Amino acid sequence: MIVGLFAFWAGSLASAENGNSNLAIDEEPILERNQLAGEWFGGRPMLSDRGVEFLCGYTAEVWGNTLGGVKEGSVYTGLLACGVEIDLEKVLGWKGASASTTWLWLSGRDASEDLVGNFLTVSNVSGFNTVRMFESWFQQNLLEEKLSIRLGQISADSEFLVSDYAGLFINATFGWPAVAYMNLPEGGPAFPMGTLGTRIAWNPNHWFTYQSAVFQGNFFAQDVNRHGFRWRLDSQTGVTIFSEAQCRWNAGECETGLAGQFKAGAWFQTGIKADALAQTTSSGNSGYYAVIDQMILREGGPRSASIQKSDQGLACFGRVSFAPADRNVVDFYFDAGITCKGCIPTRDDDTAGLGFGMAQLSNGAQASLGDENGGPLSPEMVVEFTYQSQITPWLVVQPDIQYLINPSGSSQLSNAFVIGARAAIIF
Repeated sequence: MIVGLFAFWAGSLASAENGNSNLAIDEEPILERNQLAGEWFGGRPMLSDRGVEFLCGYTAEVWGNTLGGVKEGSVYTGLLACGVEIDLEKVLGWKGASASTTWLWLSGRDASEDLVGNFLTVSNVSGFNTVRMFESWFQQNLLEEKLSIRLGQISADSEFLVSDYAGLFINATFGWPAVAYMNLPEGGPAFPMGTLGTRIAWNPNHWFTYQSAVFQGNFFAQDVNRHGFRWRLDSQTGVTIFSEAQCRWNAGECETGLAGQFKAGAWFQTGIKADALAQTTSSGNSGYYAVIDQMILREGGPRSASIQKSDQGLACFGRVSFAPADRNVVDFYFDAGITCKGCIPTRDDDTAGLGFGMAQLSNGAQASLGDENGGPLSPEMVVEFTYQSQITPWLVVQPDIQYLINPSGSSQLSNAFVIGARAAIIF
């Protein structure tokens, strides 16, 4: 599909260059471009007008464990993500239809696996080194876009169980939390593993959304399903079901109060590996969660009409989740944090954040894993401070500090102090 679309782009661009002598060929100065590669001498905006958007970015990280964990040392982690989004109404006249595909190239090493030995993973872009199709889906919007249906290879971590403000942080648990990836087979349908599924979302007004999705329950380990094409739907594989309701306030065009949202949801798991503490049989599994995001202080005051939609200021988030202790590794999870965007004068697009996450290991995990680790298991916790600096429109640099408490809940590993930095480039 990507090869075909690149061929389409090349043909369209050649046609436009031959047929339109006014096609812009001048590029902005490199530091002022929205993407490092620029506008492709007019090709990118021309394709966008025709309903085709190319997306490509590279994330590079360097991590050093300075204290505790498994060992001191440093690692490099890299991720190249490329994709295409197609507005089928512009391309084919198919009203309300769209399609998307995203591919990943994961490289480097995992700081948690190699240096710290913890499960609140230091980096949210680490994974088995390979080239993988992450998502490829078709979506149809209906009822004046109040209803949408998506099907294909999809993931849950972009729409379910996530906090908008927690997305600033680099530790993986602030994105797809440990209560999900420690309990669901192979970590659940989340980066870097998309899987077969379908999602329906109902959005009757600007302040409420209900969505539900069904995914292939067990999509095999990353080193087995190396490229994202190992599909299987049967009773042994089972399904994972997510359902979530979202309420938003001060989100309308004329509402000038401090915006926030609350989400409540649940997941259900079937199949022979639904029980995270068993390998062959299961009676099913489940988990329940709540999420809150709230802006608490906005630059210029909470009700200033001139900055009604400004996202600069202080904001906070919190998430809590429970899962049955008899069949899950993590039975209680909590995280919270605060972010500040534009808190330094003249640095309006920079964001600083301080976050805390905790995963409590269940009694079942204590019974099955405690002796292996030389004693009772304690909750694993992380404290992260990060600062995301917008250097140019296409370059973000993000120094990061993480303190990992009770790695893997084991008394044999001392607390770890990890220092790192991320650079993200949009091409």
